[in-house]
Amino acid sequence: MKKIDWYILKKFLGTFVFIMLLLILITVVIDLSEKIDNFLDGTASWKEIVLSYYLSFIPYIVAMLAPFFVLVSVIFFTSQLADRSEIIAILNSGTSYYRFLWPYFVGAVILGGGLWYSNNYLVPASNKRRLAFENKYVNKFTNNLAYNFHRQIRPGMFMYVENYRPVDAVGFKFSIDKFENGKMTFKLRSDKIEWDKKINKWHVYNYYTREMHPTGDVIRTGQEFDSAYNFTPESFSITSDRKDEMTTPHLADYIDRMKKAGSNDIEFYEVELYRRTSGAFSVFIMTLIGVSLASRKLRGGLGWHLVLGIAICSVFEIINKFSITFSTNSSLPPVIGVWIPNVIFIFVAIYLTVKAPK
Repeated sequence: MKKIDWYILKKFLGTFVFIMLLLILITVVIDLSEKIDNFLDGTASWKEIVLSYYLSFIPYIVAMLAPFFVLVSVIFFTSQLADRSEIIAILNSGTSYYRFLWPYFVGAVILGGGLWYSNNYLVPASNKRRLAFENKYVNKFTNNLAYNFHRQIRPGMFMYVENYRPVDAVGFKFSIDKFENGKMTFKLRSDKIEWDKKINKWHVYNYYTREMHPTGDVIRTGQEFDSAYNFTPESFSITSDRKDEMTTPHLADYIDRMKKAGSNDIEFYEVELYRRTSGAFSVFIMTLIGVSLASRKLRGGLGWHLVLGIAICSVFEIINKFSITFSTNSSLPPVIGVWIPNVIFIFVAIYLTVKAPK
């Protein structure tokens, strides 16, 4: 790389770090002001607040806002280059505009690669500590009823619980259906099940069973029996927040198990899985957009460039929210919903690049 490449790359990465630290400080102050009452009640020590919460909160914020940090950083220092006519000097020296983009591309590779690794491994680990702290000290998390669990507990056998109360491991409207060669051979209906941790078994209350045989059906009813089903209270423990705590291999394995179990809420987990890669790729798009916007000298300079950049980020986020909503609540495949903003804005980036002054 030439000296000018190193100069631009250092400016890129240095400005990114500066913008990131500045916005992290602002975000931490805002978050602290919202949670100060919870912190002052004395149940959490300041050591826990700093080490267990905020050191885990910062990676979460950085990963979430990294594309925005990149766009603002690129606009900030590239606009200064344009105002000082440095870009004109570089292009007049015989360097093509696309060659001028090379150090930006290298910087995007570094930041995008770091974000990809963070999204897949670092941030889930920090989220685990952050959410545990919030549930204990901030949200005062209580386990309320959870609804409509479908699971395949072994090949051909499916269980369903209409309402489940994690705090005492009690389920209501419990059923089990067993199939062989596509035909139902057994079904159980029960008003309530309850986990007994002393014997590691489920108590089943007010039950009705029906066994289907070629010679006739056998029906039984009763008040209570104990059963060692091959699922435990932990089988119900994964909530929507837990997807943020799983590393990508763990998340992919969990999605595979949910598909085999016939679960109907896989989309939320698939969106999270694909988002981790699409978010890292958006760093390249925002870099290209930022350079194309800021390399053009405008009346108003940096101010107008930042306004345009923030407007683009806002539109990107709106489209992202809409597409993810369609993926989780409609028939749009999660992989398409997650990548729609990137696909749209890659064309915006290409258009701005073509129209950039050369």
